[in-house]
Amino acid sequence: MATPTNLQYDRRYSLTIGDYSTGNGLLITSEDTDHPLQITFEVNKTSDTKHKAGNSTTIEIYNLTPVQAKLLESQYISFEFRVGYNNEDGLSLIAQGNVTEATTVKRGTDTITQIKVGEGYVALDHTRISQNLSPGQTVEDVIRVIVAAMPGISRGPIVGTNLSSPIVHGWRLSGTAKEELDKITKAYNLEYSISNNTLIMTDLNQPTSKTVLNVPVISSETGMIDKPFRITEQIRLGKKDKRTRPGIQVKTLLNPAFTVSSVVKIESDDINGYFRINSLRYNGEFRGQPWHSELRCSEMTDADITIT
Repeated sequence: MATPTNLQYDRRYSLTIGDYSTGNGLLITSEDTDHPLQITFEVNKTSDTKHKAGNSTTIEIYNLTPVQAKLLESQYISFEFRVGYNNEDGLSLIAQGNVTEATTVKRGTDTITQIKVGEGYVALDHTRISQNLSPGQTVEDVIRVIVAAMPGISRGPIVGTNLSSPIVHGWRLSGTAKEELDKITKAYNLEYSISNNTLIMTDLNQPTSKTVLNVPVISSETGMIDKPFRITEQIRLGKKDKRTRPGIQVKTLLNPAFTVSSVVKIESDDINGYFRINSLRYNGEFRGQPWHSELRCSEMTDADITIT
């Protein structure tokens, strides 16, 4: 979706909740009728969900039928949210997980159902692992066992200098998948995030790939809104590395090509260079406010990336 701003028009969306193919779910799209349901949405993702609740989405759906609203009461029902524009091919997935909360209220003449979604919620918080790994196996072996035990979660980019480190005294897995991911990533200075049911893992504040070939470009021509600006948050680089790096925040038209821990190139009058996405927020509504992406990033140095 990194198209010029004048080509991004006629918004489209698709919500799949539950197993629609078997009749135990909903498929709500902007093309259902001549008057598609109004929705608002906010999707929040971060590169490091260690000791945090995880990536989340909040969506408000206007004027569901009572039967549709009742279905959302099913415990931890699955959820997918895709968006796109009529001038582009297909819809892109920007959030996937499990509904953790659903409430319906009356606001004027509208009935509004708000759902809250945790990405990978069931796999992270309701999967328990009990296994011993023997001495000599590696950090990556531990992570492989955890991922294998998480239903519906696939392995994405998993990179880091400590992944090949041997577990000298073995490793005991005895807890939820989230507890075990928190423990191993804290011990070996790693970050992890589950986005669209895919596990992403890197060294602290490092990108998923050092190559910057074909990374998304953020500029006024590709949907940047206003100018990027510096932020004062400190960037953690581990216990033995106390450096700080400049941070920036930038706003664009919604672009699903953005992924936490990946690199983007920013081109503006004041700020130019390559930056790693530390957190990402998508928000908007079908009728009304535009669809936006808001990124908080850290600057990449020559040691972090390879420019060819």
